[in-house]
Amino acid sequence: MVKRALVVDDSPYIQKELSKILEHNGCEVVATASNGLEAVKKYKEHRPDFVTLDLVMPQMGGVQTLVLLKKIDPGATVIMVSSMSSKDKIVECARAGASHYILKPFEAGKVAEVLRKVVFGAGG
Repeated sequence: MVKRALVVDDSPYIQKELSKILEHNGCEVVATASNGLEAVKKYKEHRPDFVTLDLVMPQMGGVQTLVLLKKIDPGATVIMVSSMSSKDKIVECARAGASHYILKPFEAGKVAEVLRKVVFGAGG
C-alpha cells in the first residue's frame, strides 16, 4: 500500500533528494513545504500518512510545527530530519511527539529502514 508523504525542509535540494528516496521506497510525496507555516497548511490540505520535518527553518521551526501538527492530528506520524545531533534536541522532539529522528546527511538505506519501522510498521 502506497503511503502519502509531506516533505518539509527549507532546502529545495533536501526536498528533492528526500522525495526521491521516499518514492523509491513505495511512498507518494503529495506535497512539499519550505517552512512550518506552509507545512501546517499543506498538512490540513492533503492529510498525508506521514511527514518528514526539518528542525531549523525560517518563520516557524520544526518543534513548534510538530506541536501544531499533533494538535491538528494527535495520531500524526512525524519523522524529524535534521543535522542537529544534540541529545537535548532529539529528546525535545521525542517529547513533542516525533515518531523518529533522522540525522543529516542522511543515507537512502537509513531512510528506508526508518520508513519500514515507522511508516510501514515492519520490523528491522
